[in-house]
Amino acid sequence: MAGACPRRLAVIGGGFVGLHAAVHAALRGVEEVVVVDIDPGVVERIESGDASRLHVREPYVVENWPRVRGRIRASTSYEAARGAEAFIVAVQTPLRGGRVDYTPLRRAAEGLAGVVKPGALVSSEVTIYPGGTVELLAEPLSRLTGLRLDEELLVAHAPERLSPGSARWTPENIPRVVGAVGPRSLEAALRLYRGCLGVPVHPVDDIRVAEASKLLENSFRLLNISFVNELKRSLDRLGIDVRRVIEAASTKPFGYMPFYPGPGAGGACLPKDARMLEEYTGSLLLRIARHVNETQPLYYAALLLKRIRSHGARRILFYGLGFKPGSPYPANSPVLRVAEELAQLDPGLEVRRYDPQIPWLSDFAGEEEALDWAELVARWGYRGRPTRGKPVVQIEDL
Repeated sequence: MAGACPRRLAVIGGGFVGLHAAVHAALRGVEEVVVVDIDPGVVERIESGDASRLHVREPYVVENWPRVRGRIRASTSYEAARGAEAFIVAVQTPLRGGRVDYTPLRRAAEGLAGVVKPGALVSSEVTIYPGGTVELLAEPLSRLTGLRLDEELLVAHAPERLSPGSARWTPENIPRVVGAVGPRSLEAALRLYRGCLGVPVHPVDDIRVAEASKLLENSFRLLNISFVNELKRSLDRLGIDVRRVIEAASTKPFGYMPFYPGPGAGGACLPKDARMLEEYTGSLLLRIARHVNETQPLYYAALLLKRIRSHGARRILFYGLGFKPGSPYPANSPVLRVAEELAQLDPGLEVRRYDPQIPWLSDFAGEEEALDWAELVARWGYRGRPTRGKPVVQIEDL
């Protein structure tokens, strides 16, 4: 890489993480950013240049798109990335059948092997178990290309950190942990993240530390969310409001951090990352937390059913389908599970769904049609939206 920034950078994976990385790099002065994604729909939306058509709706991406769209192009072919001086790998490792699927990372290594040039940096932002970057990416890539690790092929790991929906925390100011397969790779990674992208960096001398740090971050959250959800079940039986308990405990200015109950932790990261660490370590605590998280939607469905019966309603509209209240992203949404569990608890109910930000999962074309149909609205986020006089149960308040 000449200077701090590469002239040409390729991002492998054009989803939530990858598109943030592409926009960030273009804003910081990378002349050409190539996004490679196997989904033609993702490529078409990026290539359209129209911010309103992007599949990632975060303010950082949408608001900066007019400034960077001339520097970003997309393709389904790895050939489009040939000649890049640096690569950021941002493919998913999703849960399939309750297990983490590492196939996308393996395929990324195979695709990169045909286009990576000697001296290039390959930085993976993919959440992975300790040792996984070397096992699934670096060693296969070295074997397929014949390039020697940390000499001709520079490989690093900088686990992604993004805060969906946050205006305060963006790719430009969130500190990053960076590890690498050796000193030359680490130097190149620091030149990219600290020098070019301008982010605060915490370098580590063992790539496994960087990998494990991400799993710790998200497993910490899942453990605490599951604990407070289990506590809610116990305190509900005793007639004690868990939120008042949390409020009281939060007056302690040290040694405590509040977490709040809900129908479960969802999204593309928390359940999957905790599962990954559980598989790697055999942690009993994580297994118990996963069980609590997986059964929490049923508990909330039962709470909701009591409220529904008190209103005598039969047509139930779930308004809001994201993984968090009001979120436009439905990945592993706990409220979708609540809807499924509710329909099984009382087959006599008609259960339908609507979210103006997630039309492909909605049963109605518009809000008016949805509310006209409903007898009761089970709302997830969207506080203050009109309900045409229909009774509302706010799911996060159950």
